[in-house]
Amino acid sequence: MAQAQEPDRPLAEDLACPVEVEPGRDAATPEGWEWRRIGTSQPNMATFHISHADVTQVMVDVLRPADAPADSPFIPKQDIPILIIDSLDQYWAGEAGSALPLQGLRVPVAADTVAEAKAKLAADLAAQLRLLVLLSSSREGQMAPQLKHNLQVLAQNFVPREGG
Repeated sequence: MAQAQEPDRPLAEDLACPVEVEPGRDAATPEGWEWRRIGTSQPNMATFHISHADVTQVMVDVLRPADAPADSPFIPKQDIPILIIDSLDQYWAGEAGSALPLQGLRVPVAADTVAEAKAKLAADLAAQLRLLVLLSSSREGQMAPQLKHNLQVLAQNFVPREGG
């Protein structure tokens, strides 16, 4: 049986549901959050950062076999043109659509130096190729057309690391 509440008892004094009532404070939003931090996915973060940063220059560079990390299962077969965006605080490396016309949402990777950004991009592309190879073998070729296309493009541009 529910207890009767006094009609003049404020919500802040309710013992069943204690709350702190402070005028002008929204306790549902954690401290330090603002509208800019709502989207936390990597694509949203990259899009927001690049579109709102002071981009000083966009450079064309190449991804070489030597740029692949030592633990990468695949390395570039030849030099692959890429784009490097300098946003003053980080370098963002992404593949050029003319060299790697991958389908689907592609997001550049960020690092503190150009070399780190290139290594991260090489690792990301190698990981995608590895995942697509595993997916194609486990699903007996039943993949979306975009994934089949990406597998073909990556397989034409990357080779297995020797001795790996």
